[in-house]
Amino acid sequence: MLTISKPLSAGHAQTYHKEEFANAQENYYSEGDQIRGEWHGKLAKEWGLQGEVREEHFARLANGQHPMTGEQLVRLQTTREYVNGRGETVSTMEHRAGWDATFSAPKSVSLTALVGGDAGVREAHRDSVKVALNELEKFVQARIGGNHPAETTGKWVAASFEHDSARPVNGYGAPQLHTHVLFFNLTETANGESRALQPHDLYRSQQYATAIYRSELALHLKELGYEIEQGRSGQPEIKGYTREYLDASSPRSRQIQEHLAEQGVRGAGAAQIAAHQTRDDKLSSITHEEMQQKHREMAVQFGQQPEHVIHAAHERQVEEQSPELKHQTIESALTYSRERNLERHAVTDERELMRDALKRSMGDASFAEVRNKFENRVQSGDLIEVESRSPSRAFTTEEMIGYERSNIAAMRAGQNRHEPMVSSETWLEVKRNTHISVPANARRLSRSYRPRTRSWG
Repeated sequence: MLTISKPLSAGHAQTYHKEEFANAQENYYSEGDQIRGEWHGKLAKEWGLQGEVREEHFARLANGQHPMTGEQLVRLQTTREYVNGRGETVSTMEHRAGWDATFSAPKSVSLTALVGGDAGVREAHRDSVKVALNELEKFVQARIGGNHPAETTGKWVAASFEHDSARPVNGYGAPQLHTHVLFFNLTETANGESRALQPHDLYRSQQYATAIYRSELALHLKELGYEIEQGRSGQPEIKGYTREYLDASSPRSRQIQEHLAEQGVRGAGAAQIAAHQTRDDKLSSITHEEMQQKHREMAVQFGQQPEHVIHAAHERQVEEQSPELKHQTIESALTYSRERNLERHAVTDERELMRDALKRSMGDASFAEVRNKFENRVQSGDLIEVESRSPSRAFTTEEMIGYERSNIAAMRAGQNRHEPMVSSETWLEVKRNTHISVPANARRLSRSYRPRTRSWG
């Protein structure tokens, strides 16, 4: 799944780069003492960032500078203190360097790739992350300031670091395949102006990007011969592992959940805080070989499940799905998603439609295939695009338009046929003293009587 952190300050980002992102000390399946990061993004390519992530370029970007020239591209905000209206001393945050987007593989996938040693599974994780990142980048926006709306740029600079171990708990660092992607607080507008990044729609896209990652991963795993089942949170898990072994290999997750239960809180934000509050000290005395040996001993304790799962996958004959059956699967998934999302809303976001279709077709079709069928439905008029202020498109259907027409007709037919429930004086008083909001979906649909693809007729 994908989680995006709160903004990191320039100091924190550079510290994380040295101690967390690029440090291989507690990544027990990494060779050498450093993790070689990789650049990602259209803006990175434009600026000539390719191959290994160098500390010099990382530090400049963290401070809002051009990675090659050092030119200051966005205003650098320093920490300052002030006294608020209650007499409290408040410290402002220094320059926001960026955000940490973390893609975490399901536990059975980590065990297969790391303890079992199947390099193909690890590569499947990498490829799936890249597909999700390419789509997520489309929702990058520039912060313009003032009363001006954010401008969708669709390009960023990001640095990815693949890790293979969870934070240690009681001296045990469990195998956990995950990728940190630090996307920097920089983008470029259509006229070439450098701007700070507006992350609102990237946060909104977390579930969508998670669905893309999981869908791609499930498909790759099936192509490698693995049987897939859905986990507790909808993630694709490799069949053949017992719940006892998966739980025993997840002490860090259990530690965080126990802390949340003790505090009586829940949610992604609370989990991020708990993750920092429950961190054990780093292990400096144990070698990679010693920790890997602990992993092997646990695998033996639970019957060598990674070994058996990999052997079964290599022996299994992978049958390619027929084009007809794949077509039916995708169309069924898209129909399910359309009906689910438009059941209670007149207008729905494209990301929500694609998210649910990908969940439904997980393991049977690629993201590109589902996207292609989705666009076919837009072209055919099955989905009708309406006005949207976000970088994502919004859609409705002819059926929903018909409901709106019926509502409007009923309203007009009933005008001036009954005495008002309140006097005009009371109504004016209510309007003056009450904030009455109109649902966003209703506003968007009411403004969309001339959709981009079709007329209302």
